Amino acid sequence: MKVVEKIHNTDVVADAPPSKAHTLRALIISSLSNGRCTIYNPLLGEDQRNVIECLKKLGVEIRFDPFDKLRAGKPTTGELQSDKITVDGADGRYTPVNDELNVGESGVGMNFLTSAANLSDKPIVITGSKRITERPIREVVEGLRQLGCKIEYLGKEGFPPIKIYGGGIKGGTAQISGQKSSQYFSSIVISSPYAENKVTLKCADEMTEKPYFDISLQMMAEFGVKAKNDNYKQIEIPKGRYSAREITIEGDYSSASFFFLAGAICKAKVTVKGLRTDTKQGDKAFLELLEKMGCRVSETDKGVCIQGQKLSAIEADMSDLPDLVPPLAIACAFAKGESRLTNIGHLRDKECDRLAVMASELVKMGVNAACDESSLIIKGSGKIHGAQIDPHNDHRIAMSFAVAGLATGGQTIENEKCVAKSFPDFWERFEVFYQ
Repeated sequence: MKVVEKIHNTDVVADAPPSKAHTLRALIISSLSNGRCTIYNPLLGEDQRNVIECLKKLGVEIRFDPFDKLRAGKPTTGELQSDKITVDGADGRYTPVNDELNVGESGVGMNFLTSAANLSDKPIVITGSKRITERPIREVVEGLRQLGCKIEYLGKEGFPPIKIYGGGIKGGTAQISGQKSSQYFSSIVISSPYAENKVTLKCADEMTEKPYFDISLQMMAEFGVKAKNDNYKQIEIPKGRYSAREITIEGDYSSASFFFLAGAICKAKVTVKGLRTDTKQGDKAFLELLEKMGCRVSETDKGVCIQGQKLSAIEADMSDLPDLVPPLAIACAFAKGESRLTNIGHLRDKECDRLAVMASELVKMGVNAACDESSLIIKGSGKIHGAQIDPHNDHRIAMSFAVAGLATGGQTIENEKCVAKSFPDFWERFEVFYQ
């Protein structure tokens, strides 16, 4: 367990960690490319490590030279990092050295590899943690079946584990739902350039999490394949090949949100370096949301800066910003009035049921919080106190409540190591608030 006490340093400058979404997409696309790719400034969280191991089992040669942060003069908990990853692409056809892939806790890994593994020359089983086997995958499987792929459920219908028979993707037209996640669309689109025929993917309803799909299309274009997106209703993917290249991963607004949150609720000044202001990342919107709640936001020579002020309640449609719900919910708990975060029913299928867990853990802190099928309702309280928080193995919930502890003191986070999924050195970087 990790005990969090009140903030000491109220003028903080921090570096943004590398983007989780960009690193994962760069790994998959590089593995399909026509040569040697170099990924600079990668994130090496648990999800990335699991995907790397899966790609190696698909026969892809991947190298990185880890270095110990202690030898580099930085604090360490034993996590290894790397300046770069080198990937020798399979040119659209995997030759597996193992017939089973285990994605661990990675939902992106499960979804993306479900499409990519069809480009294997022999059958592959994909499985993962217990929680992964509870997360739906029906839409991406049905979409791939419409494109001529043979996929079999090995357990409960619509859920992993699955067996993919390989042999390629025939192509054509497929239609799936986007209400639960845009990951299904990203998955199919990223592998589709290697289909035998052109692929057209249609959305039967409204796609959630659109900014993450934008990142997928951006990364595909970086490697030389441009898909046509008609208002997220129809996506046309041409036949093609990804060209090997070097790419540098930008800073992650999702992870930076925890630093900005600290500024907001502790009335501190927090500057984060390494963030692109012209990013495709939807989670940049966290700054706009905090600004609406009363914070001052500016761009300086050092980076993006937030100055916390008295917070007011907010109503926000968060359908495209699922990863911002935990930190924004914490901000709402410290705001005056009743806040309502809506259109987030798909968060029940994340690492945990994020709606129920956020509400229950806020209640432990003395906050009036509740959820319905698709909303989170929070009444700000002036009597918030520290508590023993169970993040239910959800990295974003653990980090959000850790930041809440900077304002209350006396906060205890169970299973604090779960942050390694997306932010391996979170606790080291968190120390900046005490320097």
